[in-house]
Amino acid sequence: MITNDQNIALLTVGNAALNNPDWTDYANYCFAREKGLRKAAFKHLDNFFQATANWTNDQKIEFIKFLFSFFETVEEADYGPFPQPLSERLVKPALQYWCEHENKDERPFRWYGTYYRSEGHLFKALELNPADDIARQRLLTWWTNNIYYSIHHLPEGYIGDPAEDLQLAEKIQSHIDQLTDPDLREKWTKELQENLELVRNYIEWKQSGHPDLEQWGKEKNKRVSYNLASTYYFNQ
Repeated sequence: MITNDQNIALLTVGNAALNNPDWTDYANYCFAREKGLRKAAFKHLDNFFQATANWTNDQKIEFIKFLFSFFETVEEADYGPFPQPLSERLVKPALQYWCEHENKDERPFRWYGTYYRSEGHLFKALELNPADDIARQRLLTWWTNNIYYSIHHLPEGYIGDPAEDLQLAEKIQSHIDQLTDPDLREKWTKELQENLELVRNYIEWKQSGHPDLEQWGKEKNKRVSYNLASTYYFNQ
């Protein structure tokens, strides 16, 4: 199901693609997909692939630069305008080639790391440009989600190892400290501390020997649930 934001993204990217005659079939894919004409859209995409078979690596990289600039600036542009066949048949191998031959530009490493889930590529992007907050935030998102997964069923149960989550939190904080944008540092620190509060409270409860985490939270006036709408218990 294509959403309104995805339709806007398809039109935005499609119209921009018309500026390059070599990308006309791709633009027509976007327009047909926006209209809900899936079969016609993928016919245009097949025509596009036939043309790209004769492209040089530089031509492929030029298209990737065009495409990924929208992914980072237009909501949902990395959905409809980026179908799986395009990802696997053109973009992924071209990005791999670019990364193998690039030693200055962090973007191919950030993009490959983001869309093909490779921490190694994101670390390479940060090696080339330590100020790349986009790449750093992708790592922070993945690592923070790991802690969230551990705590999101509290107070019913903790999934994972709290000691390992505390170690992961140290790594997260070290990367938060390296963000160049102070507002981003504040945002990520706040989220991390909210998660750590639950981890630490869970550890304290386990060490207490109390049989019931939820009841312990009520008695100690401590947060033991991830549901932020009802996380704090207050003694009456």
